[in-house]
Amino acid sequence: MINKRQKVSIENTRFIFTTNFSGDPSRDRFGSNKRRVNLVLTEDMAHHLMDMGVTVKQTRPNPEKTYDEPFVPTYFVPVNVNMESKWPPHVYWVTTTGKKLLCDIDMVGQLDYIRVKNVNCLCNLVEKRNNPGEFSLYADVMYVEQDADSDPYAERYARFAAPEADMAEPSVPTEIPF
Repeated sequence: MINKRQKVSIENTRFIFTTNFSGDPSRDRFGSNKRRVNLVLTEDMAHHLMDMGVTVKQTRPNPEKTYDEPFVPTYFVPVNVNMESKWPPHVYWVTTTGKKLLCDIDMVGQLDYIRVKNVNCLCNLVEKRNNPGEFSLYADVMYVEQDADSDPYAERYARFAAPEADMAEPSVPTEIPF
């Protein structure tokens, strides 16, 4: 028997396919406005979740492509990120400098446009209304670590990071200086 308040922890993973933190229908393959991401699973975790009644998906080979070695599927699971909930998830953006930013409903969409190095997610297991015994995952706490490896200059300029007070809007002079 599954505990309906059970949490599922998916650690040291990554996203597969396009993320849709923003809920933009143009970012979803089927035009949905749901905020959803797909997390890659290890084979053991995939089987554990399937045993619990969670719908786990896997990649399929491209019929137009020839493979030198046997095709190995990648297991993944959709995770809903319901920011409009009474209890929205805590989604943290961990920047290249290690700063942890709690994303609100307006900011979380920016995660769709960053390179991601690692994801850790604690999910709520929620039973589907129309299919008793089947469960979906809803993010409760998620840490999304931004990838700095692709930016060769990030480390060089990290020492120039301005304090937040300096990042405020600059004052605009009332008179033109010329």
